[in-house]
Amino acid sequence: MYGMVHTAARSMVVETMGDAAWRNVLSQADLDGEYFISGQNYSDKVTFALIDAITKVSGIETPDLLRSFGQYWIGYTAKSSYGTMFRVGGDELESFLANLNRMHASIHSTMPASRMPSFEFLRTENGRIDVLYTSDRDGLLPFVEGLLKGLMDHFGETGRVTHAVTDEGDVFSLHCDARNSAAPGAA
Repeated sequence: MYGMVHTAARSMVVETMGDAAWRNVLSQADLDGEYFISGQNYSDKVTFALIDAITKVSGIETPDLLRSFGQYWIGYTAKSSYGTMFRVGGDELESFLANLNRMHASIHSTMPASRMPSFEFLRTENGRIDVLYTSDRDGLLPFVEGLLKGLMDHFGETGRVTHAVTDEGDVFSLHCDARNSAAPGAA
């Protein structure tokens, strides 16, 4: 994964637990003194070592930590140098979700070693938005749940996110309490 994921993790740990906790995380992950460069590619082993170390230092179970980090990631990214690309994705939840793969393709063009997930906008009905998620990485479903909840928050939607394995694959449903706009292509 790219260093931007690791710098976001550092930011979240420092904001919530302090600099000493981050140093402890690095030590637990055998990365003592490591500085991450946003545009540099790092082994997934480094990423998962950080996740494991953060769970040990924080006492938060891995799925809960990943959900929290997913939500945090949205705000962090929107405020970062990638915020412009983030804003181009759309100014409402449905359009942003429909443009996620295009945004990831754009990122991939500048970071060719990246392995981006796929988010296919499937449908919207009765205040529910279904998105098909595919990735060659295992263990990140709670992170995706957090990302989608973070997007709901970012776009002023309230509700919850659920996950189901269906004939289509891993489908996340965003259950929005109130809908202010129609989905792309909805009649």
